[in-house]
Amino acid sequence: MARPEKEIPIDIAMSHRSLVLDMRSLRQDSGLTISELAKKINYSPTSVSQATNGKKVPSWDLVQAFVQGCGYEGDLERWKRAHRAALRDTRGTTSSEDTGETPIPRLTLVTRRRRPDPPAPQPVPVQPEGLLALVQQARAFERRDKRVTSVTSGDHMHTALALCTTPEDVIELMNELVNDKKLSLKELEERSRRHYMISDSTFTQVLSGNTLPTTEWLHIFLSACGMEEERMVMWHFTVTRIRISQMRQRERQGALKSRRRREGLRGLVKVFKDKSSLILLTAALYIPIVLSPLTHKQLMAFLP
Repeated sequence: MARPEKEIPIDIAMSHRSLVLDMRSLRQDSGLTISELAKKINYSPTSVSQATNGKKVPSWDLVQAFVQGCGYEGDLERWKRAHRAALRDTRGTTSSEDTGETPIPRLTLVTRRRRPDPPAPQPVPVQPEGLLALVQQARAFERRDKRVTSVTSGDHMHTALALCTTPEDVIELMNELVNDKKLSLKELEERSRRHYMISDSTFTQVLSGNTLPTTEWLHIFLSACGMEEERMVMWHFTVTRIRISQMRQRERQGALKSRRRREGLRGLVKVFKDKSSLILLTAALYIPIVLSPLTHKQLMAFLP
């Protein structure tokens, strides 16, 4: 059994952390161990391990070999942009030697320029409805803007989790995660065998329902989706937060029903007190009228 990877240092740049997390996720999805991957790409296991330990940014040649060795066949340009961003944020430089970008020459002569005309006001775009639509809009922006790399998609998911307020919101994001990973329900069932096998019918029932999953079930689901433990924390925090909110809501509803019952009883007592004098007066007037036809002998017959 392969040893778990060490925790990433907390003091590294966010761009470097994102690069390391995506490289780890890619290798775990490929099913290759560090030794197997090292042998496949003709690097030493130490070099492959150091590439994702977060202590320093690996070379682009190593990142490229690492990604292709894990079976990635997509556009390498986004990985190259992520590598450049990690180098830039870690070394604090923008030289072409470090990032591969053409440096902008400094101006030595300050010239007075005409202030440009203010841009015409742009119409406010219509905001989409629903949490899932907001996440999709963020990812669409990511694909359009080449300054944003795909390795930041985890930050969008964390933002969406922070906005969840109902079980339905969490279920929507779980479905979005499955679609992102391009996994079928049968593949989820196979991947869950590492912990505890969950049938595809159970996955279907939970992903199409409106009930929060248990802590153990959620952990198995996230592991089957290939998520690292560092990114699972926000999911568990979100589910716990919504459960506490539901519990407090039930307590408030119970207290409200109890208060309404007490107020109803107080109202009945008050009505009885207000009407008691009228009831006694009516009885005092009605009893003589009923008994008046009775003779003295008939009244004596009722007495013992």
